[in-house]
Amino acid sequence: MEKQSYSNALKGAFLMLKEQNKFPDDAQYLMEELSGFNYTQLQLHRNDYVPSDIMRKFRDGIVRLGMDEPVQYILGYAYFMDRNFSVNENVLIPRQDTEEMVQKIIDDHGNLPKRICDIGTGSGIIAITLGINFSDDEILATDISQGALQVAELNSDNYQTNNIIFKQSDLFEKIEMQKFDIIVSNPPYIAEDEKKDMDESVIKFEPDLALYGQDNGLEFYENITKEVDNYLSDDGILYMEFGFRQKNAIKQIFCNNLPNYVVEFHKDISGNYRYLKAKKEM
Repeated sequence: MEKQSYSNALKGAFLMLKEQNKFPDDAQYLMEELSGFNYTQLQLHRNDYVPSDIMRKFRDGIVRLGMDEPVQYILGYAYFMDRNFSVNENVLIPRQDTEEMVQKIIDDHGNLPKRICDIGTGSGIIAITLGINFSDDEILATDISQGALQVAELNSDNYQTNNIIFKQSDLFEKIEMQKFDIIVSNPPYIAEDEKKDMDESVIKFEPDLALYGQDNGLEFYENITKEVDNYLSDDGILYMEFGFRQKNAIKQIFCNNLPNYVVEFHKDISGNYRYLKAKKEM
């Protein structure tokens, strides 16, 4: 394999991706992660030769980027709240919107241990982050996908969050009747007709099971709100993420199914309503 400098390797990758109408920034991110250099360090080492093992992985990664594979799946990991989590095609890639909801839960938590249920845990990022922050909490994390649960359990092992139990379940179907202080969910909320607006990498590689909901993406909000009151303690709180166009429809769902709940809708850093906090009116 012909040796190349970091600068030349990146120039070649940028050119190839631009010709394919892909994102050159993904090549930069891939090289930073493979080399362990940040942007500034890469500039300082731009004339150094790329080690052969890194160059091999980089070239393979550029080919896969050209086929729309997300860079996080190529690397096998993604970051969530400054922590590294394993990801693959069985789980969604973590998004910043979810970070904001989890930070709200942490801020609201208080000092007393809680019983928490994370519905649709995916890679386990929500349950594990809460498990790390609150090691005395008892956490149940569920998902319908066995493949997703395997990823979540791997991540839990990596962070030694022994306070989390993982269970395969479709929503509340296999959860024994019990009361939780916090129930949290980032359910599938994308309507099928929104596919046309989505990035090819999402359509081709991220799991449909975790992306799309029937009834214009509202199916899971209907189903969860019909059952959640049976599983929340009297002062328990429900947190849910949703699509930025769905606030009004979800507000109506709560009026219909949980009229005795007070619902707060919270905006993300872009100013869009993206998650809610619901609590029974006492």
